[in-house]
Amino acid sequence: MNLSTRSFCLALACGLWSGPALVIQSQTYTFTTIAGSPGVNGTNDGVNVEARFYCPSEIAVDQAGVVYVCDFLNHAIRKVDPTSGQWQVSTIAGLPGTPGAVDGTNSEARFNRPCGIEVDGQGNLYVTDLYNHLVRKIAPVGADWVVTTLAGAAGLRGTNNGLGTDARFWSPRGMARDQSGGLYVADSATHIIRKISPEGTNWVVTTPVGEYPYYGFVDETNEWAEFNTPFSICAHPDGTLFVSEWGNHAIRQITRYGGDWVTRTVAGTGDPGNEDGSGSEASFNFPAGLDVDAGHTVYVSDQSNHTVRRLLREGNGWIVSTIAGLAGERGSIDGVGTEARFNKPWGVAVDSVGNLYIADYQNHTIRMGILQGVTPPVLHIVLAAGEIVLSWPSTATDYVLETGTSLEPGGTWEPITEGILVSGDSFVASRATTAVTALFRLRRQ
Repeated sequence: MNLSTRSFCLALACGLWSGPALVIQSQTYTFTTIAGSPGVNGTNDGVNVEARFYCPSEIAVDQAGVVYVCDFLNHAIRKVDPTSGQWQVSTIAGLPGTPGAVDGTNSEARFNRPCGIEVDGQGNLYVTDLYNHLVRKIAPVGADWVVTTLAGAAGLRGTNNGLGTDARFWSPRGMARDQSGGLYVADSATHIIRKISPEGTNWVVTTPVGEYPYYGFVDETNEWAEFNTPFSICAHPDGTLFVSEWGNHAIRQITRYGGDWVTRTVAGTGDPGNEDGSGSEASFNFPAGLDVDAGHTVYVSDQSNHTVRRLLREGNGWIVSTIAGLAGERGSIDGVGTEARFNKPWGVAVDSVGNLYIADYQNHTIRMGILQGVTPPVLHIVLAAGEIVLSWPSTATDYVLETGTSLEPGGTWEPITEGILVSGDSFVASRATTAVTALFRLRRQ
């Protein structure tokens, strides 16, 4: 049984399997350009550097490592697929260079500066359509992609909550998706956070955080919190939301407690800068895209610094470091860590093993940051007579064995802490099972 190096989970039926484990943290990334040609915009589909983009904005990656891109000034949605052994770029929705607000199939559909994007476990895409003030869905139907409008009315901006097309947005940018299938939108011109909840075949829009027309830099609960141009948003599987703010040059965290949503600032001072350090000391310069991994590590494209930053939890606080690019120096150089150069990076996505994908906005390229310097332990799994035996090297003391319920990003994973023995040079865990499918992973602590 073969498994992609981008995967960390196993759907186990029988036999022996070994493969890479999930690595949550690593100190070094090597960045390469996987699609597009630096400084050259266009509409071409094709392989690797033959493809062309025009200011790609947000980006999403699915469990198979397929990357989806909002091609902002081409008004189209692009797919970057590695399954052939190369990065094959194709246009799946919209007609490059032709803005509009039309629902339809493939190139019949029209967008006007698509901005935020999410992908679910069934391969459906969700997109914020910035200039149309809409939230759209792109569903795979056979070999086709069918675009529909979930919420908002084309060309009509506002703050109305309500059902589907009765609701109004005003320049919706970043988007996140939670475990229940709900969507969160950074509604940038109104300085509020919106939620879109599925109810049967309908979608209901509410405003859980912030209140129009108030804006500022206030940590508070529900509508009393204030933002200034929320730009991007992401969701951890536990329901915690993270928001990047252009106007406040900050990263905010939104946590739900019962029926309340509590906002607090985790990094940034309200003023532009490029300082690394603890949350209250660190500074950003128009942070744009962000994503969070399973270990609560947050990755941010610091757009006007031309860098990629990382936020690591430390106790009740956060430590910010620059992991790629050099503040104030734009460019298109591939390389390791701060040797790499970017030109106003926008979208950020992290895959299941910690590799990063960056939409390098003004370079018109898609970049990939591959984890370096960490050799993940191999997890061996044997199934026999109703028992699963798992083993991995005893030197991997900083990894925890977990069992899960789903391969989707929102799936629940629980640590296995009992019944683990040392046998020779391996940790061994045995578990009786009657299940047809069992999911396991190693996660670096």
